[in-house]
Amino acid sequence: MKIHPIVAAALAMTAASQAFALNEVVSYGIATFGSSGAAYCGGATLGSHAVHTATADAFRAPFSALKLASMWDDVDSLTNASVTSAQVSDFTKIASGADQADHKGSDDADVFYIHTHGTHTSSGASQFSGLVMGSSASGVCTAKTSDHMLFGKNGNDNDMAVVKACQSADYDVFVNGGYFAMNENSSQQRLWNGFHGDSSCGAHVTAYVSAYSWLSFAEGAGENWLDLAYDDNAAIDSDDCPASIAFGDSQAKREALYEHGGFLDRKDTGNKTAATYWYFRGCDPSSGRVLP
Repeated sequence: MKIHPIVAAALAMTAASQAFALNEVVSYGIATFGSSGAAYCGGATLGSHAVHTATADAFRAPFSALKLASMWDDVDSLTNASVTSAQVSDFTKIASGADQADHKGSDDADVFYIHTHGTHTSSGASQFSGLVMGSSASGVCTAKTSDHMLFGKNGNDNDMAVVKACQSADYDVFVNGGYFAMNENSSQQRLWNGFHGDSSCGAHVTAYVSAYSWLSFAEGAGENWLDLAYDDNAAIDSDDCPASIAFGDSQAKREALYEHGGFLDRKDTGNKTAATYWYFRGCDPSSGRVLP
């Protein structure tokens, strides 16, 4: 299969990105759903998935090693019921939003990772990917890219998100402009890695997340995701279809980030007026159409 980029444009906005001194990462792993009463999200049918916290640990481990070598500053994590919509929601979109909270919020960190269940809606007025939270303590069980998330604004930090969740980077949501709701022109965030359609779980995921994290410090934060997370799953007739979305004001800058940007070199892509979506042509997942 071939990797195929497409570009979608957004309305022009103003202001420039800011630079921040500290290198910070936070990882979220939500493995328990609906098991201890109404406060837990997702319902009992989602069960328990220990791999969700295992991959969060695996993603975080290289950052901890670099911190010991004085090459990274802060490494933090939250799991299960401690992960609520507050951690990924902006206060300008929902009153309980606290994504800027020190050492806990996704927008306090330059890089954040999350492994949970996901969904999407690609029609109607609001198009989004939704991430199932660990509990409803902040009032929302499914945090939406459209209604709740706004990254790298108001002096916040997030540059890159790695989202191991089904339907977290849906092709049709992207084509229809749905992911621009997470950014404004002045936003810091420039890379969103996820999946078109459903994605599988198991020990192999922990292995490729670990490899991805180790390999992506210097470059390839977008490209490595596609290389390592893709699986044609021929035995079960359902593919894993990773996708990488780069936001920025020129194709050249977005491509440089996708291919050569890394966790330590989070290349500035300028104003977030357009985006490029990288994917595998012909990839055929569950809960998503065959990619053109």
